[in-house]
Amino acid sequence: MQLDIFEHSRDVTLRNAVVEALRRRDAAAAAGAIAELTAEYGDDSMLPAFHLLREKLLLPVHGPLSWDSAAEIARVTELVTAPASGVFGREADAWLAPFWVDLAAAIRALPFDPRREELHAAPMLLRAGEWEQARACVHAIESWRRQPAPLQWEIVATARIAGLDPVWPFLAELAWMAPERAAALADSLGLPELTALMRTFDREFEGEGTADDFAWFPAWTLVAHPRLARHFQQAQTGARSPPERCAQLLMHLLALERQGRHNELVAARKGLRDAHSMLFARYMDSRS
Repeated sequence: MQLDIFEHSRDVTLRNAVVEALRRRDAAAAAGAIAELTAEYGDDSMLPAFHLLREKLLLPVHGPLSWDSAAEIARVTELVTAPASGVFGREADAWLAPFWVDLAAAIRALPFDPRREELHAAPMLLRAGEWEQARACVHAIESWRRQPAPLQWEIVATARIAGLDPVWPFLAELAWMAPERAAALADSLGLPELTALMRTFDREFEGEGTADDFAWFPAWTLVAHPRLARHFQQAQTGARSPPERCAQLLMHLLALERQGRHNELVAARKGLRDAHSMLFARYMDSRS
């Protein structure tokens, strides 16, 4: 029995030697440790992951890169994400971060191309947790606030830096511009207040049952939580779609209420009723 325990501990020791070498980013030491593990435990289940991670250490990133070179390095880096999680667990993101930072630096000169949006420094810096640097890259993109991908990156960086409040105007703009993308992003942010609001919206909102329904989320939120109007007021005017016009009308309504301008309020409420009967009914219920 003691011999079995010894054999098992030897297996663990050899694995740990590989992990430690990879953690140090020492490709030569990792190669030696992998060779020793292979010699004694050639069918070890971790060997494929260890080989992939060592190969990643050997892949140099020298900028500036072309589109094709950047795409290949990004592909390989993405390929080792799952193995890194299996080897390093919660430390995987920290281990991968320098690779994303190096790649972001190497492609910094490439312009933003919406057809190849993933090949931009901003999303790579977000992968590395470099929120401020990512925002700087976003702000360097011309008309970044009018394009879904840069606006999405701004939302992620802002949420990580400052939380939900400053995100509201950007999220509203993205919801009007690209509702399906906005819904997926909002769900992925992991902000408890936003997640709770989305769940209630999904239950209550009577839309078409499609991803485009999320375009109405800002207007619905203004009805459910008028206190958030101060954040939505900072949203920039977009294409003036019906959901956007409805949200702007609601902000106008809430302002009229605060100012006690009754005659104008009656006309504005009629406008809301014409814009969206369900939201109008919910709004009136909250006023009774």
